[in-house]
Order: sequence, then structure tokens, then C-alpha cells
Amino acid sequence: FFKLLSLVPPHQPVLPLVIVEEPKDRGMRFRYECEGRSAGSILGASSTHTEKTLPTIEKVNVTVSLVTKDLPHRPHPHCLVGKDCPNSTGICFVTFNPRNSRRHSFANLGIQCVRRKELDISLQKRRSLNIDPFQSEWETYGIEDMDMNSVRLCFQCELEWQDGRKDHLSPVVSKPIYDKKATTTSQLKITHLNLYEGPCTGKTEVYMLCDKVQKGNRKVF
Repeated sequence: FFKLLSLVPPHQPVLPLVIVEEPKDRGMRFRYECEGRSAGSILGASSTHTEKTLPTIEKVNVTVSLVTKDLPHRPHPHCLVGKDCPNSTGICFVTFNPRNSRRHSFANLGIQCVRRKELDISLQKRRSLNIDPFQSEWETYGIEDMDMNSVRLCFQCELEWQDGRKDHLSPVVSKPIYDKKATTTSQLKITHLNLYEGPCTGKTEVYMLCDKVQKGNRKVF
């Protein structure tokens, strides 16, 4: 949950909230709190081994939280953690002045997964903070229906004008972020091939051993 507070001149046209750098969808591991390690940092989709980018939005007064991957987007029990995240809330709070820059990149932001027996407690904390971007009906869905291996970042924007008025823009969600350690969402990894070349006539047996094989049909070309 990010809330970006600032004063903007009155009568200025309201522009939409834009995600200018999506989060990287794979390669991020969701860690439990008990692991005692840093949850890492969500990188931008265009990150490379030599140049790192970060999820970036363009606007003012922004609130960000985790929601479910699939529609309808509901609050997700997993938590955002980082230097700007109050302890045990699962949300983050950031303030910046749009007069200096309308873009803000979220550095040192990680995802901390919640143990199954604590999922309901985590959602109740989110509810007590009124973090429900799409006004879902909390009582009408079960935690067992949620995908614990994927989340989306949800950005909300509140504009505060110099005359005290406030405008709220529609929430915007990022592309999905998948847990690196989950078999169902991780990238397929080839660990061994018995042959790397063969005759053009074919009829050569090739053995390929893979890690993190997902369910469903797979084709080799």
C-alpha cells in the first residue's frame, strides 16, 4: 500500500494513473517471515543482468497493495515488505512531491508470503486498514480459492488540491508476479541433454531432463 501525498494546483486536468515500468513477472521468490532473510526487491520488467530497473508509476498520491491475479481482484494475504512498509501491516507508505517528478520508482520492495494458518489474520489486518481497492465483498469468498503463488501490484491514486479537494482515480493493476519457488509458476529449466546435435535424417533418441515441469501438455520443436 503506497500513499503519495502532495498539493497540486486547482483546476489542473486530471490525468490517468500510468504504470510506466511493469514489475518483472518471474524470478522473484516469496519468502516466509520465519526465514529471517530479506524478501529481496521486485525488479522492473526490462531489467537485465547489467542494468536493473524498478516498478515505476507516473502520477501523484498513489496507494499500492497486493491483490489476486485473477478477476475479480481481491486483497491478497501476502505482504509487501521494505524500508517504507510499517511493521506487520503488509502495506507500504511513500510520500513524494510531483512538482519535482511525476514518476516514482519503488526500490527495496519485496513480497513476504504468509503461512496458511495466518492467511485470515493477514486479510483482517488489511480490512482494518480499509485496504480493498475494488471494494470486494469480504464475506463472499474463501481463502482456499486464492492462488498463493501469484500476485499483482495494485496502484490507487488520490489527488489533493490546494483548495482542500480530493479526487480518487480508478485502481490500476500490474501484470502478474509469480513465485520463483513454486513448480506451477516457475520457468521451465533444462538440467541435462544427452545429445546436442544429430543427423538430419532423424531417428536419433534424445533424452532431456527438466526441472520445474508444470502440469499440462508440453511440445518440443
